[in-house]
Amino acid sequence: MDYVKKTLGTDEEYLYRAKFNWTYDAISWFWLLVAAVPLFFWAFVQLSDSSASAPSGRPYFVLGVAGASIGAVIWLSRSVHKWTTVIAVTSSRVILKVGLIARKSREISLLTIEKINVRQSLYGRFFGYGMLIIRGTGGAKIELPSIDRPLALRREIRQAKQQAHTTE
Repeated sequence: MDYVKKTLGTDEEYLYRAKFNWTYDAISWFWLLVAAVPLFFWAFVQLSDSSASAPSGRPYFVLGVAGASIGAVIWLSRSVHKWTTVIAVTSSRVILKVGLIARKSREISLLTIEKINVRQSLYGRFFGYGMLIIRGTGGAKIELPSIDRPLALRREIRQAKQQAHTTE
């Protein structure tokens, strides 16, 4: 949001910010927990075995640490992606900004938007998430990642576009 506020033009208002669906976090936590299962198994074996220094426990420990590390990397990369992605609607444009250190932003003027497509799978409809594909004149295109309430975002963009046309 700070990025959008820094880039606001004169007489431009911040109208709406899209959010990631709760399923995005659930998937991140799922991978962290599943990858840590070998480590939990190792801990269980160590607690139930009276000879804690048994050589058979070492491979489980190595596998457990490797799995937990992979899960932590997946969780961290997905979390950083979520924390550093901004999808916003202002009174004159739609903004997609991704990245923490290396920033990539895509913007499209509300006045040049020709089409807004919503892509939702069966699960997306059931859990309330989906993608928006915004096309503008001159081949401009923004594909937003899977977000919460895509129909609400499409409605906000359409309302902002109508307001932009009336103030023009």
